[in-house]
Amino acid sequence: MLQIASVGEIFLDLLPNGVRLGGTPVGTAWYCAEMGAQAWLVSAVGDDQHGWRVQRELKERHLSERYVPLSEKYATGEARVHYDANGKSSYHFLEDVAWDHIAQTPELLALASQTNAVIYSTLGQRSEQSRQTIYAFLDKQPAHSLRLLNLHLRVPYYNAEVLEQSFRRATVVKINQYEMQAVADFLGQSFSCAEEMARALLSRYADLRFVAYTRGENGSLLFDRIHTYECGGFYADQFINPLGCGEAFCAVLCLGLLNGADPAKINEEANRAACCVCSEPDMLATFSDEVLDSLQKAHII
Repeated sequence: MLQIASVGEIFLDLLPNGVRLGGTPVGTAWYCAEMGAQAWLVSAVGDDQHGWRVQRELKERHLSERYVPLSEKYATGEARVHYDANGKSSYHFLEDVAWDHIAQTPELLALASQTNAVIYSTLGQRSEQSRQTIYAFLDKQPAHSLRLLNLHLRVPYYNAEVLEQSFRRATVVKINQYEMQAVADFLGQSFSCAEEMARALLSRYADLRFVAYTRGENGSLLFDRIHTYECGGFYADQFINPLGCGEAFCAVLCLGLLNGADPAKINEEANRAACCVCSEPDMLATFSDEVLDSLQKAHII
């Protein structure tokens, strides 16, 4: 069984219509587990009602809370989510909370040395302590492991140094269409298209093997050092919830690459999975039988 670690932020989303488990690492871990992998969440929550709720919900979803300890000093993270008239979400994150203080322990580094892949983002690095723990975790990975950076830029929680260290450690990067300008600014270049950006990143970072560029309902582009693979996306009968789509895409990308699937098929199936998720009300949705069957036929799982 593939061992995948998903590291960084974990919090409760405070939505206009209720409260739910949130954080990109939770979503990616959930979808990796949906496809049969052993997914390990690496984060922290407070020893408070929110933290107890998070751990209870993780158990109910059969996600291990072993590496999500309770902090006696810091509260559980919260994110207030607002939507504009076009349905685009914006977040306000509670500061200096438990996931800003992920401790670097021998047990955690032992996990790092045994995993096939780690998925991380820039948001999880907004504090010095968690940032250094994430770097130590990445640096402890076996040489053949996959290190997937889901860029996940949130102003003001990243800077040039965070981007440099994150890109330098990655073997795979996922960037969405709204993040390309920030990457261009970081590199000090101007790009007319996603391929120019991807080629610039692949040229600059020796360990980087793939760059995925997602375009929402318009699909995605997947680049390696030679080829470009394009998928135009899939039509959703009903669009209910954009949250979770990126996490589903990342999970399929991760497992597909680990299992040596055809990159064109990986890109296609990642879009199919994301489309399935956007048709469900919960960020942590269940893949349909149709999606799972297609993933098996493509040798993703």
